[in-house]
Amino acid sequence: MNKILCVGNAVVDVIVKNGPDRTPDGMTQFSESINMYLGGDAVNEAVSLKAMGNDVKLYTVIGEDSLGDAFLGMIKKAGIETDGIILDKEHGTTATVVTVGADGEHGCMTLKNGAAGNMCYNPRQFDLDFSGAKLLSVASLFWSRGQREDDLKELFHTAKEAGLLTAADMVLDQSQMTLDDIGAALPYIDYLVPSYHEASYFTGKNTPEEIADEFHRRGVSTVVLKLGAEGVFASQGGRTFRVESIADQVVDTLGGGDNFVAGFLTGIMDGLELEEALYFGSAAAAIAISEYGANGAIKSKEQVQAYLDSHRK
Repeated sequence: MNKILCVGNAVVDVIVKNGPDRTPDGMTQFSESINMYLGGDAVNEAVSLKAMGNDVKLYTVIGEDSLGDAFLGMIKKAGIETDGIILDKEHGTTATVVTVGADGEHGCMTLKNGAAGNMCYNPRQFDLDFSGAKLLSVASLFWSRGQREDDLKELFHTAKEAGLLTAADMVLDQSQMTLDDIGAALPYIDYLVPSYHEASYFTGKNTPEEIADEFHRRGVSTVVLKLGAEGVFASQGGRTFRVESIADQVVDTLGGGDNFVAGFLTGIMDGLELEEALYFGSAAAAIAISEYGANGAIKSKEQVQAYLDSHRK
């Protein structure tokens, strides 16, 4: 069993299905459903990685509050240990209200100064145990104001010295940082898996090829760009790959990218070649967006493989 360490943000998602765009003052309007789910990039990855048979250790920060209690209850139900989760007494658990329309597209409103947005990525804060682990996945770069170049460099460098592969994804600028602000950490990342929009924002480049070249120039070994409905693009060792989306039903796109990362990394851990891992990740993403919620749709590795076998073009 592959032991994977997931470090990053934890969120409680409150998902509003098919509700109004806005509520006039003094009025009550109705939605089809309102439910609470686990969320946050690191959590979405961890839950799906666990479902696909990996041994997952989650390191994150939540508030010491009622939402934090709800989070702990849900994460235990997902079969993930909680001893890597730190309780923040100063900041509340980060929560996101997610509105999902009939087309499956979503909009989000997130707590600005929550625990996840202030977490530090120093490995000593979490007392990370690298023993027996094969991969460190950091989700997400630029999420937290607590991220610092020295901490990220130490985290990735320590993982590499322990013999682990390393991976990371991104979010759009919430920390007011640039690539130059974390430049010393980038050469220690084996797989960088941002969305096209995130990568374009931080690199200032417009095409997948230009974006990948910029990250390679900064020391990243393999670049994988999530292109949404257009699939994924990857660049490694002078070769490029494109895999089209194989989704046949879109109910909720929330967490689709995180589930892609979980499937992709599972493929890498299982020894698949890069292109095959891209396909496996695409199947995981397709399953994820066929149901509401950012995680939970994936039940097993066999489920993902069966979907891929029946939908691969």
